[in-house]
Amino acid sequence: MARLKLLLMFVVIVIVVLGLGFAWGAAGRVAAQRAVDETKQQLDLAEARGKLLEARVSLYNVNFGDAQRQLDEAKTPLTRARDRFQQDDKRDAAEGINAALAHLQEAQRLAGRLDPNANNQANEALKAIQVATSK
Repeated sequence: MARLKLLLMFVVIVIVVLGLGFAWGAAGRVAAQRAVDETKQQLDLAEARGKLLEARVSLYNVNFGDAQRQLDEAKTPLTRARDRFQQDDKRDAAEGINAALAHLQEAQRLAGRLDPNANNQANEALKAIQVATSK
């Protein structure tokens, strides 16, 4: 009887220790996942800014074809960033990214017409990204 009682206590202690270890490990995983998500968001925004800046340089050099390609490449990371903002219920930031996407599309349309005002629209897209990320 004493052995059975001792064995039962040992099993209960092992279960409690395993449960505490699992809870402790899960708590660290949530914080790590949050940090990874934030880093992905910053990377997407930096990639979009870089492509927009490259497009502005191409527009300044009157290379409209290259500018159109770079503007098109900037859409993907901006769309991912907007979707993450929407998932995180950051509506103001998501709306700011939507405004940046609208400016980007207008810049791309103007670059297709060989209009130098595409540079102004690309600049407005950059400003919209900056405003969105400051919220």
